[in-house]
Amino acid sequence: MLFKSADGKLQGIDLELFSSYCQSRHCKLNITEYAWDGMLGAVASGQADVAFSGISITDKRKKVIDFSEPYYINSFYLVSMANHKITLNNLNELNQYSIGYPRGMAYSDLIKNDLEPKGYYSLSKVKLYPTYNETMTDLKNGNLDLAFIEEPVYFTFKNKKKMPIESRYVFKNVDQLGIAFKKGSPVRDDFNLWLKEQGPQKISGIVDNWMK
Repeated sequence: MLFKSADGKLQGIDLELFSSYCQSRHCKLNITEYAWDGMLGAVASGQADVAFSGISITDKRKKVIDFSEPYYINSFYLVSMANHKITLNNLNELNQYSIGYPRGMAYSDLIKNDLEPKGYYSLSKVKLYPTYNETMTDLKNGNLDLAFIEEPVYFTFKNKKKMPIESRYVFKNVDQLGIAFKKGSPVRDDFNLWLKEQGPQKISGIVDNWMK
């Protein structure tokens, strides 16, 4: 997940990883910002060569884009503001709360394929937003009870941005994050080679640094 520093510079796990790869290969990285729902479309259509910002690897997405090997095993968090005393002892209690997240995210698959068939929550009740920033602003302003956010995003908002949020439920290890490439891109294979060259310990160290 990417976010902007106080001086407006993009930062995040994915950017550090791919920038390090580019430096090792002496290539130049030109970044164009997209709304979340337009980012993968840009890669699929060839407008962009690569996309990264906490992108979940899914079978549906694999039909139109190629993914790197996963660099992170991800968990999904349902969070609320710390002063909003929500306790989820059972997923049956979800229906009484409003839930939101950015459109195009893998949370929709979790709800559609798991929560909805079990009667826990309906996809039609979800509030969708352009990005995490709008999602978390509505959460902060009391217009949303719970937000679905992935693990790196949770720690970014809680530890980096100092937002007073608390996890109310965690879906552990349900997701894998990877870098997205246009179909047939040779850069994907070279990036996978770079990941192997770095080794899991070094990659984990980069990821963990952004979680603090």
